[in-house]
Amino acid sequence: MQPLTKYRVQIEIITLALFAAILRFFELEKRVFHHDEAAVGHFTYQLFTNGVYLYNPAFHGPFLYYATSPIYALAGDTIFTSRLLPGVFGVLMIPLVFTLRDRIGRRGAIIAAFFLAISPSFLYYSRFFRNDMFVAFFMLAAIICILKYNDKRNLFFAAGAGIFFGLSASAKENTYIYIAIFTSYLALICLLDIISKKPLQPWRSIKKHHQATITILASFLIVYALFYTDFFSNPHGFATSFESALTHWYRMHTTERVSGPPYFYILILLLYELPIVIFAAIGAIQKPEKPARFRIFLIYWTLTSLAAYSYLGEKVPWLTIHILLPMILLASTTLNETLQKHQNNNPQTRQILVAIFITTTLLLVFSSLQLNYHNYTDPAEPLIQAAQPPQKFQEMLDKIDEVANHWDRYNTEIHVTDTAIETQFLWYLRHYENIRWKVKTDSQLNAPLIVVHDTDAPKVQNKLSNQYQRLDSAKMNWYWFKTKDITPEYILWREMKNPPDEYGITLFYKYPPKS
Repeated sequence: MQPLTKYRVQIEIITLALFAAILRFFELEKRVFHHDEAAVGHFTYQLFTNGVYLYNPAFHGPFLYYATSPIYALAGDTIFTSRLLPGVFGVLMIPLVFTLRDRIGRRGAIIAAFFLAISPSFLYYSRFFRNDMFVAFFMLAAIICILKYNDKRNLFFAAGAGIFFGLSASAKENTYIYIAIFTSYLALICLLDIISKKPLQPWRSIKKHHQATITILASFLIVYALFYTDFFSNPHGFATSFESALTHWYRMHTTERVSGPPYFYILILLLYELPIVIFAAIGAIQKPEKPARFRIFLIYWTLTSLAAYSYLGEKVPWLTIHILLPMILLASTTLNETLQKHQNNNPQTRQILVAIFITTTLLLVFSSLQLNYHNYTDPAEPLIQAAQPPQKFQEMLDKIDEVANHWDRYNTEIHVTDTAIETQFLWYLRHYENIRWKVKTDSQLNAPLIVVHDTDAPKVQNKLSNQYQRLDSAKMNWYWFKTKDITPEYILWREMKNPPDEYGITLFYKYPPKS
């Protein structure tokens, strides 16, 4: 590589990484915590304050908690510090994807980095306190390590692959879907070798790479054990974690707790990620000019990911990024090869492809900016799961803090009668020390701050003195989408004709009597 070219690549990486960082950290704390963010925030705070962590597959692996707890110690326990690491890992995917430029081309790497930076799905969940961005980063890093090992036969890269697999498994259980996809691809390659009358070739390959296989497995198990045994203080966790994860998520699959049609992810991808879908589809059907083993792998990865997540009974929007990751790589590879191919011999085709790319990418950018900086709590956005509170929930939280400042601050008494609000309030009221949970509405309610379900509000209000004031809010809202809702106004502006349904809550509050 010439010095000038190397310098140019470094400039491209830095520019795109800065672009991604600005998008991820701008007003990062503005959106009120989603239900799941509040839950993992509470568990992280428990680890930070009490040193207590117990693995619960419903809230995924321990990596997020152990990685975020030191940030709380250094910079405080806030929404910004909670979302900091997903944002950092989202930025780190930019230089990571550039290590693939020998396979997807320099121009392909730039396109992939741009999509990773601005994609509505990747950007939204890089600004979200959950595990999916860690998994996307770790699995891409693991694949890169395997490719590097394949090129250089250095066990250092095999160990790196195992470490990243282990970190990913310590972050979230859908890592096993990735591993199943990757191992099934290798098994398919071995099967094709047997069919092509090379029966000894697979076994020779296994024998040739047995040291790398052992290295990957050993490094994976060490990292896995480190996290799931609470850094070797709970050996029992190593044996039970995998079984409990498998049992829990199989149950979620069969009960379809959060269900959706088989085409759930296809609709989201078409609405938000259109240029990526178009050029990934072209790449899947287009005949390559030269042997393209890596593109074949990307096609396999994309199709099997789409099939796996579409089959699972639990359908949630954040899983979109695990289908989108190989799709971005495939689309970027296709764009690089296709534009290069038609540069001289078919300029008209090239112009058409460029026009499609620019038009659909502008729509993607517009959708991303709307979602992440304007509609970030609007349930008309399908990427926003229903457990996201509307922004007016923040008004209630601000009012609680304001009233408490007039009483005994964090010692102010608070009564909570609505049990369904506890998850959110366990995080938001974490500093308050005088909270009574599960208070019966027919009991004596005289605290300065009282939170009730909106259907109980009239009954409670009749019991309270006229010192109390009322503030209505909601802990979540949602739409039941119908075919007639999909209009041009909806596609462009997410305009709905009716207001969303909501889970209403009410705050009753009073100020101290004036002396």
